[in-house]
Amino acid sequence: MRGRIARVLGFALALGLAADTAFAARVVDPASARRAVSSPVVVAQDGELAALAAAGRATELAARLERIAHDATLNDVAQEWLLDRGLHALARGAPSPAARASVARLALRTPLVYARIDPDHGDRATPLYDAGATSRFVLRHWDRVAARDVAAAEIGAGRLAAILRFAGAAEDDPARDGIADAYRAAPPAALAGQRAAVADALAQGRPVDALGLIIAERLADAALFGLVFDYADEPVALAAIPAVARTLDDVAALALLARASRRADVASAAVLEIGRLAVRDAAARQFLFESVADPDIGPSAATALARLGDPAVSAEVGRRLAASQDEATRRRLVLALKLDASPAARDELARFVKTGAGSAPLQKEIRQWLER
Repeated sequence: MRGRIARVLGFALALGLAADTAFAARVVDPASARRAVSSPVVVAQDGELAALAAAGRATELAARLERIAHDATLNDVAQEWLLDRGLHALARGAPSPAARASVARLALRTPLVYARIDPDHGDRATPLYDAGATSRFVLRHWDRVAARDVAAAEIGAGRLAAILRFAGAAEDDPARDGIADAYRAAPPAALAGQRAAVADALAQGRPVDALGLIIAERLADAALFGLVFDYADEPVALAAIPAVARTLDDVAALALLARASRRADVASAAVLEIGRLAVRDAAARQFLFESVADPDIGPSAATALARLGDPAVSAEVGRRLAASQDEATRRRLVLALKLDASPAARDELARFVKTGAGSAPLQKEIRQWLER
């Protein structure tokens, strides 16, 4: 008996529930869950929820969900399923104050039904449905949409208030996402009216880098991309790297990516993106050849050269390897040839071995690699 109690308590802890809630929750198998939501009564209620959502009757739909949440005649699986379905339907419309209050109350709900979704990945139970989490998603979604609509009106009117709100909002504030949505959807002419204010805010170190990237890409604005690379936080600067390549011509893209390669936190990504340009652009290939000697970005440049898989590139790497007097640079050039591994690259490595140049350890490493 003591062993059984210990197992029950251990399972409650694994669910991560407080003691009182742990024994109220239960674990069901997927087949039983499907049967529970397939009854005519449950299907009919689901249809009624969908009809209320389609008619835009948010207050009635939210009130119905609160009644479902306290309906003792419903199976717990069906109850949770209906709440989840209804909440997602509610999110697609505009909220009323009463609907928002109802969803805020449902956001305090804890999961009642759990399932072992994949026993092969551990004997763990996860919520089958989580109406509380879905409610919190709905509230955040409504906040995001409201912020988007306000910002869209301001951008259209040429006002700059959205920039200030974006800069002052917390990172996890859904209003930030809503404002960004408005900038993504705004006409280019309206964005042009916002551009100077965003650029100034970026240069002042204000956290508007995401807006700067959106405007730079929408307007194909090389100068604004440059400010993003100079001032943006790492995640936005990383996102700007492929955006530059798909938005600007090769000459402008190469100049900006070279600028980004001087930032330690995004340098490798910038050099690898230059490698993609190098497939068609001789200036990008030249940048990579010269960058191999740079101890900071040299390994990334070697990797980018290897990815080209071009015999002419292998020949140039081999020529530079034969001429190099610096051991570290030699190693990066050898890395480019080893990562390429094409017949042309192997020939260049074999030719280098025959010269006997470089350190004894490097010569040994190359010989061993060629013998594989």
